[in-house]
Amino acid sequence: MVRLGHDDGYFSAEVMKILIITKSFVREVNEFITYLKKTDAHCDISVIVPHTTIMPSQFPASIHRRRLWFSWHIRAACFSPRILQDIRRIQPDILHIFEEISGIIAFQSVLFRNLCGLNSRMFVYSAENIPGNVHPLFRVPMRYVMRHVEQAFVCSVSVETTLRQEGFCKPITVFPLGVDTNRFCKFDASALKAQLGLDGKFVLGYCGRLLESKGILLLADMMPHLPEEIHLLMIGSGAEQLFRRRVAEHGVAHRVHLAGNIEYENLPSYLNCMNLGIVPSQTTPRWKEQFGRSIIELMSCEIPVIGSDSGSIPEIVGEAGAIFPEHDIHACLAQIRRFFSSPEACIRSGLAGRKRVLESYSAEVMSKMLFDGYKKEGCR
Repeated sequence: MVRLGHDDGYFSAEVMKILIITKSFVREVNEFITYLKKTDAHCDISVIVPHTTIMPSQFPASIHRRRLWFSWHIRAACFSPRILQDIRRIQPDILHIFEEISGIIAFQSVLFRNLCGLNSRMFVYSAENIPGNVHPLFRVPMRYVMRHVEQAFVCSVSVETTLRQEGFCKPITVFPLGVDTNRFCKFDASALKAQLGLDGKFVLGYCGRLLESKGILLLADMMPHLPEEIHLLMIGSGAEQLFRRRVAEHGVAHRVHLAGNIEYENLPSYLNCMNLGIVPSQTTPRWKEQFGRSIIELMSCEIPVIGSDSGSIPEIVGEAGAIFPEHDIHACLAQIRRFFSSPEACIRSGLAGRKRVLESYSAEVMSKMLFDGYKKEGCR
């Protein structure tokens, strides 16, 4: 039996109807639904995603693919009005908008639920960690969403602080992104390492978008100051040409390996080619690191991580790795040399990172946290 909470009291029902709307977090939604299926919760789950989304095989929920407009803009992106019909037909008990609270997807979802006259309990997400960073054009719809949702899930403590400063007075749950610890774990990747030309090398690894704000030029600038045995493995795409030019200027192109974008299924193998992971993000007036998914993926594989102090990086790394002041190339070099010269430090940090992920950032921990958030709103 599922106990559902509504504004006019509680009532019992055989099945809790959950509707999740997302364009960006299909993997997290899949992990959450898989977790729910393992519990004794009786749920009928539906998911609305963009029509171009490639869903995992045997996805454990009803899928509704809808056209997405302005997909290139994180806040202006919105689904076609057809989702109004979906909300009216499904009549969810829980409406979880797994998108930014200041975005139009959140606004249209809340508006359509209200137009349908439903009492669905509504949840929304936020990763914005810079106060006042929302353009005035999106502030009116954001205020509307803030008035009507029951709870917000945020990816870090700094995001919670920002949302409070924006005037959100409802409950907030710090809800970090999770990682599949069975997939992302330590294993022998020596064959791939040899294939990449990294056999016998100490591999410094970066995984993420190749952008200046992510600190890729700092990586290029520090390579000439590191021993020849240290090679840099870069996973991701973006400003490759800018990065290649800087590396060539320093004469270290032979020690830098750009792997490009890697399929998610193959990513753990590439991470296990690394001896040390680095996240050198650099704050700009409009952006600072919101979470850093690669941090928990690296730590889950027992790869020690060093990161800058931009945004949420120190919060995620904790005591399991090392932090250096952003832009400080000398402090960064010192941390790299410390791990390079001490295999024992690498092992200790790697084990501490794995333990931290299992306790705080596993997909199962994330899913339980999300479901507990539902239950706090009266759902049993």
